[in-house]
Amino acid sequence: MLRPLHYALLAVFCIVGYFLARTGQENGPTSQLLPLEAFNNYKPADWRTGFESKLTVESSLPYEEYIGHIEKSGNDQNQYRLIRLPNNITALCVQDLDAKEAAASLSVNVGSNANPAELLGLAHFLEHMLFLYPDEGEYDAYLSSHSGSNNAYTSFTETNYHFSVENGALEGALDRFAQFFISPLFNKDRVDRELNAVDSEHKGNLQSDSWRFYELCGVTSNPLHPFSWFATGNTETLKGAAEELGLDLREELIKFYHKYYSADVMRLVVVGNHSLDVLSEWVASKFSDVKSKGNTRPVVDFHPIGKAELGKLIHYKTVREMYELKLQFSLPDLKSTYGEKPFDYISTLIGHREPGSIYSVLRKNGWATAIFAISSDTYYDGFSTYDIGVTTTPEGLENYEAIVSIIFGYINMLVESGPQEWYYQELALTSKAEFDFKEKEDAENYAVSLSSEGLSQNIPPHQVLSHGSLHTGFNADLISKCLSYLNPGNHRLFIGAQEHKAVECKLEEKYYGVLYHIADLPSHMTSDVKCSPSVAKMLHLPGRNIYLPESLSVTKPVTPVDKPATEPVLLRKNDKFEVWFKQDDQFFTPHGHIGLTISSEYVNNSPLNHLLSTLLCSLVSAELQEQLFSALLANSYFYVAPGGGSINVGVAGFSSGLPLLLKTVLQKLKTFKVDAQQFSIYRDEIERMIQSQRQNSPLSLLNSQLGAVNVVPAFDLEMVEEALKDITLDGLQKHTELLFSKAYVKMLVSGNYNQSVALEASNQVLDILQFQPTSRSSINVRRILDIEPGYYTQFVPISDQKCLNSAVVCTFYCGSVYDTRDAVILHVLKNMVHTAFFAQLRTSEQLGYRVGAGSDFTKSGKRMLKFIVEGESNPTYVTQRINQFIRQYRQKLQELTVEEFESSVHSLISLKQEKLKSIDEEFSELWGSITSDKYKFNKGNENMEHLKQLSKDDLLVFWDKYVNEDTAQGYTRLDMQMSSAKIWQPTAEEFEMYPGTVIALYGSLCSEGYTGLSIADVQSFVSSADASSSIESLLANLSELYVTKQVPSVSSKVTDVTNTAVVEVEGPRIIFESSSKIATALQMAISSANEAPKFATLSKTNFANIDMKQSPEGIWLINNYKRFQQTQALHGISVPSRKLVPLIAESALADSN
Repeated sequence: MLRPLHYALLAVFCIVGYFLARTGQENGPTSQLLPLEAFNNYKPADWRTGFESKLTVESSLPYEEYIGHIEKSGNDQNQYRLIRLPNNITALCVQDLDAKEAAASLSVNVGSNANPAELLGLAHFLEHMLFLYPDEGEYDAYLSSHSGSNNAYTSFTETNYHFSVENGALEGALDRFAQFFISPLFNKDRVDRELNAVDSEHKGNLQSDSWRFYELCGVTSNPLHPFSWFATGNTETLKGAAEELGLDLREELIKFYHKYYSADVMRLVVVGNHSLDVLSEWVASKFSDVKSKGNTRPVVDFHPIGKAELGKLIHYKTVREMYELKLQFSLPDLKSTYGEKPFDYISTLIGHREPGSIYSVLRKNGWATAIFAISSDTYYDGFSTYDIGVTTTPEGLENYEAIVSIIFGYINMLVESGPQEWYYQELALTSKAEFDFKEKEDAENYAVSLSSEGLSQNIPPHQVLSHGSLHTGFNADLISKCLSYLNPGNHRLFIGAQEHKAVECKLEEKYYGVLYHIADLPSHMTSDVKCSPSVAKMLHLPGRNIYLPESLSVTKPVTPVDKPATEPVLLRKNDKFEVWFKQDDQFFTPHGHIGLTISSEYVNNSPLNHLLSTLLCSLVSAELQEQLFSALLANSYFYVAPGGGSINVGVAGFSSGLPLLLKTVLQKLKTFKVDAQQFSIYRDEIERMIQSQRQNSPLSLLNSQLGAVNVVPAFDLEMVEEALKDITLDGLQKHTELLFSKAYVKMLVSGNYNQSVALEASNQVLDILQFQPTSRSSINVRRILDIEPGYYTQFVPISDQKCLNSAVVCTFYCGSVYDTRDAVILHVLKNMVHTAFFAQLRTSEQLGYRVGAGSDFTKSGKRMLKFIVEGESNPTYVTQRINQFIRQYRQKLQELTVEEFESSVHSLISLKQEKLKSIDEEFSELWGSITSDKYKFNKGNENMEHLKQLSKDDLLVFWDKYVNEDTAQGYTRLDMQMSSAKIWQPTAEEFEMYPGTVIALYGSLCSEGYTGLSIADVQSFVSSADASSSIESLLANLSELYVTKQVPSVSSKVTDVTNTAVVEVEGPRIIFESSSKIATALQMAISSANEAPKFATLSKTNFANIDMKQSPEGIWLINNYKRFQQTQALHGISVPSRKLVPLIAESALADSN
């Protein structure tokens, strides 16, 4: 996996990246460009002093241990040991006594910045090739059998490998993991397969606007800098380039590994519940053999965005309908500023949303809906960038010069006002409070974060844990110096939209096909840019933050508890309101979380009301963002969002400020008045959001469609688009008033509160919302389809004609969500199945990049076992391969040893015993039980008992009951297929006429370019073929048939786009290789030619009466899912697992008031 930046930056900010390939441009104005040497006095932290020689306890292996004090949170109960091995690997051992899941992460300080110019993507390709020790699939299988998983990513300056596993299996996992860096195999037979995976990963990103923008940035970067080079890699830049240069790609990969993968640039973090002595022993014994080759980190001594690249105006076309404006500034390396954090100060001001901010002014003009500002800080070596991005409206984009002038006007105001120490101290205070009461996080994420950033040689050893949180002091000169870089002469401007009126985007970027236009910025935008005096008066600093925590004291239970309570208390319940309360009795931090669901019959009872509720939440959230941005800076959060038949409202963060925050949110929601300008802006934005869903990945679209089939009511894109025409301002205002006239509200108060505070908060809800009770039966509860036994398929059309990928989702319905024993069996099974499924269809057969098996469930319906594949392969062929895997997997279950079974179950039991990590995590678990209407709070204990009683035979019984097509009496299966525009897909008539294996064979021929046969020809050939013949003989006969259809002559060799099938041509003869997909499809078709239609009798309903077609095997094709839904029964709604009796009677509450 290629990771351009930290996940959060990729998801939230779409910050400019570094995967780039550039064409030359004219020099632009640089009159105010400042020297990049300003921070070049930076020196790495001292990692030599403070270490003392030690020996491991068991084997007396040498290492050095940091004996200084490591700064950590007072709430952090972990124990840490920072060590350095003789080969210079730096390692941090973390003992977490409560952890049931262990993890490790190794960061190599080499990424795509080391790619050779002639083999772009080699670093990413190496990441894919390392997971082979001790043999193919064994590492994955070991982790999976111990409830673990693994992944890796390549960024510009780093490649990070990481895994999680049950604690008892940590040593075995580390042993395998270490060998990646000691004696990797680099199997010859894996080169082409992993190359296909890299290529598929790239193709899956081709229609992603964020990836396309990263690449576009490279078109305007210095072509001599690795920052500008295409980093993901594909078949062309790796295999194709190697062949053109006469190079052996595998040998080049090995050379790259030996050149750059040195112990000196590796940082390791291991987290587990084992003692520090044991963890140190394992680290030293397993990683000391990694070779030290010195500091191999690539160094480039010039900036990729210099004089020639600045002062440019770049218009580019987006895939989705959006409007965005981004200013990018060229900065020196900022690593030396990690302590003072000057750009934290600058970014929170530029990105501020309250009155006086850039966003506030733009929003009032109707020009923007979002803004961000962020520096690259630690993500690059030798340079940095700073980006200010604005999500604009169409009108805003037309006024981009005015927007830029407002941005620089605000920056000028910051410069003239001078750095404000009081504001800096507010940020520092919040960060320190959050650090002092830091809650635990996922072990694997923690290991990755520490290896990637904490152990960086730029951070002093004593700050490996605190560097990201604590501010070391206010430095006005440093802030002023950083602000000086944000000047008009030191930026370039990107403008993105689907269409541009002012320019014609004729240039095309090579790897993603981005169309763009580039020109010099006008001189008035690169010199003394100023906004109008009237606007300048509107720009000012924010006021003091009233949401800073007033108190950080912790409220503990009056009576000490032996162990934390697992259930909340129902404080009050009547015909319109129920209030639950759970006091924190295990984390003891000043945090809280308050959540509400406001259920109303008007929220989601029609596509129109669904849209109106969505629009209302968007408008309210936008106004609250402007009003409450200071709360976000104080690490308090709020949300207002529709969900099912409810409006969901919540606040979380430091507990002392949440009641005020909740009051503000509810008052805004209740009294909201629709502004005509904002109504128009957000209505259009929702329309664009709906349209953009059509550009989602095929797999995402299929999962959405699966939900639409299972749930009633469900509103598909066509229904929502039609309803969009009926939205009016008056209609929205009336809808808002109706929503809260009658309702039923659920509330959970959790965290650092006592009962009286919870009751006071509930009274506040009643006082503000002032709603009347509603009949529970009138609330439009989403119901789940009870699909009758049978095998069903739906072909979902693809909207994005440029998408290269297709997808398949195969779903087996596996019993009721209320059957906890079946749920436990499914959990064990899906862990086992995923590894084997991935190894077969992804690793061995290369049928897609995204491949997996997992479980899912609906609120009150059935549990599901799902198999998913997304890639370039023909979906019908993929489905047949899934069928083959499922048939063969039962044998694997039979051959499963008792030891293997018990190991898997033991690992799962261990993970189930893991303690909750935070108040938010506890809230989420309790809230899920409340909003599901089940009120089953302690299901973990029940699951544990089932796990302990489970046997290997139970897995086989479950498989035969639900998944095995030969034995499952209630066999219920639904397949979804989506084919890319380049993939042949059968018509409904062809589906009815020809078996799936014949369709798969014909589809395989078409995918590889052999369209000279008709599907009828293929059916005739299969029917008459001798099943006892060898595959070579059958392929020869198929070749003869193809030749008789007068196929145009083909040159000596043809290779399909997935490199899985090769045909040799001898004169007019074509011989298909026995390892090709065509050969596999032919074998499947021949072997199933005489099979009985085993699925024909499963369904009791004759769906032909609603124009559904049935295949020769008895599979029903759903051509109109709405009509299909009308033929099916619905599951009942959830029944509470207990009688709900409030702790306090309403009469008592009334008396107390």
